[in-house]
Amino acid sequence: SPMQLTTQQHLVLAGGGHTHVHVLKSLAMRIEPALRLTVVSPYSYATYSGMVPGVLGGQYRLREAQIDVRALAARAGAEFLADRVVRIDPRQRVLHLHDRPPLSYDLLSLDVGSQPSAADRVADGAPVSMVKPIEVAAVEIEEALTQPLPVEGRQVVVVGAGAGGCEIAFALAARLRVDGKGSVTVCDRTDRPVATRHARTSNTVLRAFQAHGIRFLGEVVVVRADTFGVRLADGRVLPASLVVWATGAAGPELLARSGLPVDERGFLRVGDDLRCAEFPEIFAAGDCATLESHPQLPKAGVFAVRQGPVLAANLRAVARGRRTRRFRPQREFLALLNTADGRAILSRGGLALRSRLAWRLKDYIDRRFIRLYERPPLADREKMARPMIACGGCAAKIGADVLSRVLARLDLPRTEGVIIGLQEPDDAAVFAHPPGTLAVATTDAFPPFSDDLYLVGQVAANNAASDLYAMGAEGAVAVAFVCLPHDDSIAEQQLEHFLRGALAQLRHLDIPLVGGHTIAGEQTIVGFSMHGWVAPDAILRKSGARVGDALVLTKALGTGVILAAARMGFADADWVEAVYASMLRSNHAAMRLLQRHGVRACTDVTGFGLAGHLSEMLRAGGVGAQVHGDALPALPGALELLAAGWRSSFHAANARAVAPAALAAASALRDLCFDPQTSGGLLAAVPAEEVNALRADCAAAGEDLFVIGAFVEGAEWELRTSAT
Repeated sequence: SPMQLTTQQHLVLAGGGHTHVHVLKSLAMRIEPALRLTVVSPYSYATYSGMVPGVLGGQYRLREAQIDVRALAARAGAEFLADRVVRIDPRQRVLHLHDRPPLSYDLLSLDVGSQPSAADRVADGAPVSMVKPIEVAAVEIEEALTQPLPVEGRQVVVVGAGAGGCEIAFALAARLRVDGKGSVTVCDRTDRPVATRHARTSNTVLRAFQAHGIRFLGEVVVVRADTFGVRLADGRVLPASLVVWATGAAGPELLARSGLPVDERGFLRVGDDLRCAEFPEIFAAGDCATLESHPQLPKAGVFAVRQGPVLAANLRAVARGRRTRRFRPQREFLALLNTADGRAILSRGGLALRSRLAWRLKDYIDRRFIRLYERPPLADREKMARPMIACGGCAAKIGADVLSRVLARLDLPRTEGVIIGLQEPDDAAVFAHPPGTLAVATTDAFPPFSDDLYLVGQVAANNAASDLYAMGAEGAVAVAFVCLPHDDSIAEQQLEHFLRGALAQLRHLDIPLVGGHTIAGEQTIVGFSMHGWVAPDAILRKSGARVGDALVLTKALGTGVILAAARMGFADADWVEAVYASMLRSNHAAMRLLQRHGVRACTDVTGFGLAGHLSEMLRAGGVGAQVHGDALPALPGALELLAAGWRSSFHAANARAVAPAALAAASALRDLCFDPQTSGGLLAAVPAEEVNALRADCAAAGEDLFVIGAFVEGAEWELRTSAT
């Protein structure tokens, strides 16, 4: 009988493999109200293994062979955690992650792939690239191929003659033909390549190897790969400047480490419903699982793809307490091996042929598969109409037991200068600051831009500290403010994730957390009160800019529009990752560099956007400004989204606050000025004669600096672009 579960079960998808990609697509097309969904994956993109040889052979760009899992998760309403599961506690139903606090689940689905077997035969420092995880392998092999060419040419050895190893050998041989010299050798313990398929396929591969100058060594045992090359059991050494380790698959260590029922090769044993019998709330698919009814089923992507509809249906069924479906693998499947010369080998049963038509068929099938998971065009406006959550009043505090449990799990070091803090909580914190300095205080809070509250905690700490740095101040202490849902079971996990993320960033900023206030409410709001100190002669103000000063900015713009699109699954993962990296970069070093070069006025660019914060500087200083639109730095994707009509929710209010006459004609660059920023950069007036030295110092320190205009006579500002 099906396991009966209550509504809104928390489903965690661990891994972003081919099967989970289909599950996300299914849940994006039809939201499942019985499930709350989280995706945990260290990779924002799922790399389609069938196209990787084409990438290495120069037939595709890497992005053409990848599916944007982060965007797909957003369209499915899922929280995406860029992290890796290091251990599963199946009895407590808890995942232990590499960076974040533990994550509880009601249902767990694993699609974490496999690892190459016999990896213990690879010595440290050997020029070896493991084919799994494929996301890493594709980048590593490409980097190896761009290294300076050895005098004798590149000597490549591929260990493993399965379909994947053979395809990679063909791709690398094609690349070496461009170099003009080099060699590719494929070795395997079997007597023929692709030994799991019919002998006709093996013979066709061997003829193609011969045509491309690829040497095949069969019935050999590799005992070691080291800096000299690949050592065989018969004493031979195959010299190699690059070894591709494409051996058979073994189960990921995560499974055995977690005490899950695995077979002799380390794969999780599951039934025909893709479910673990011992722990029926755990599902697994793709390469990490073995069907108990078909233990010899090859680890081929075709099965992972075909498991997708069954897994999606069964996760919905279990959440609703209904019967599950069975997965029945087909007995034979079509294989198409790319020979990287405009042809492919078609293999099915006893049929094997190599032709250009087979390549066109493979290319069509692979591209169609990737297209299934592409995001809709940016201009697909009906997807933008998700309703805003109305702010609600705060009804009660979060339970004291919840708060005490979370605080007990946090590592809170004692800090010099903090007299009363979280180690001995009182009605208020007490701290000291250096003699002769002035106290500086600020507060900042916002609704989370992501469901990943660990990340939100990091950014919130950085964002609040930025107000201190914009004043030229050093941070002294932080006090947290957190409003979370009424449900204590959810609030406890969210509070811990937020505080752990915040503490990680605060340690980086050298600012201790000394207290906070938690309440329960309808909408999640997080933030900090920040307290610091500044020497009286070091205070930075918005006023002080002089005519002729350079207008400089320390971070690119566009966080608001990209975050808005990311919540809807319309922002490429590359764009989102660039936004997160920008928001996590502290303004402290930039502030110090500005002070070294005589900064006259400073503010940070946050919710009012560049236009709003620059207007404040001009009013305070009684000057005007010319902004060079072509010099405005935009985060990747920001201008594309603005041109397609995407806007952050506060964009319109920012635009209304600035006189239209001050701006050039409508353009994405103009709209960039209104985009509200989270944890944006510093905007400053710097003496013109200091700009070159400041630029050099910023470059040496790895800090961004953009000269976007100059201060002029007048009381308002003008945006100039090449078109105006």
